[in-house]
Amino acid sequence: MKITGGIILSAIMLTAVAAAAENTHEVRKGDTLWDISRQYYGDNWKWPIIWKGNVFINDPDLIYPKEKLYIPGFPEGGESIRMGEGGLFKIEADKNGMTANSAVSGMEAADSVNSFTADKLNGFDSVLDDEPAFTVISTEKMREMVSTGDYITLDAGTEKGLNTGDTVVLYEKRSRIEKGRSVYTCVGYAKIEKAGDETSRAKIYRSFSSVSNGFKAAKSEEITVKRPRGFRSIDSDIAGEVVYLAENHRFSAEGYSVIINIGHPLPVKEGDKFLVFRRHEENGVIKTEKIGEGQLLRVNGSYSTMYLVNSSMEIMKGDIVRLSKVAVY
Repeated sequence: MKITGGIILSAIMLTAVAAAAENTHEVRKGDTLWDISRQYYGDNWKWPIIWKGNVFINDPDLIYPKEKLYIPGFPEGGESIRMGEGGLFKIEADKNGMTANSAVSGMEAADSVNSFTADKLNGFDSVLDDEPAFTVISTEKMREMVSTGDYITLDAGTEKGLNTGDTVVLYEKRSRIEKGRSVYTCVGYAKIEKAGDETSRAKIYRSFSSVSNGFKAAKSEEITVKRPRGFRSIDSDIAGEVVYLAENHRFSAEGYSVIINIGHPLPVKEGDKFLVFRRHEENGVIKTEKIGEGQLLRVNGSYSTMYLVNSSMEIMKGDIVRLSKVAVY
């Protein structure tokens, strides 16, 4: 367990006592996430929290005896949190096992300690200027929640540019950042199997969270991020602040993603690194303390999604970020 500055990062200390403390559950024959949710939370419908907390579960309908499930704490007020290693999105390992190139003169090499190390993103948040064009209007067998392997129907077909074989990204709307701009979470991908004139039937082939009616979709290939070879340190005055924490949590930490109010037209790009600071008053003097470092995963308009590479204490909305290293490709 890593303890820095009085903050327990591996468990992420909560200021409010959880209504149900975190636990480990060993799956027994006949167990379902539905029943396990009721056992720990007193509510069957909170099963997606357990699914999200165990990233190895590809299909929530398929869990097996002797598997050990992490049961996240469920704080008062209905806020769920993913504790332990990993984060609110998972970065898939590069299937080719690639490692960073050696650093050249004046450049810090990118590695698994100081950078994301793969090219695919799962379940990340981003700010979109426009609402995704399509909507999920029905789910397989009219179930409230569906996931990998299930079918959905979208409210668009060939008349709106959707064709058989197209890939769509599935989104859940989270929170409005400002007028006309909202945070959306990528919850999975689906393939159009039959496109009609006005509707399309699609199969979810990868999901990172449950999908329901009303979720949005956009025609796109799987979203990837290019991995840098290294970084060059710079003295920059490009600065902003953290404006959103994943799933509207009160705080965040290493391994999680946040949204910052920095993007285009500023000269920043995916892979660039930012230091995170907090201002506080001590004996009547305002001090600025470095508390972490992040790396841009997605730049969308004037906002960016930043992965927290490291942190010495909890990260909060309003914390300051400043460009410190530019990615070299």
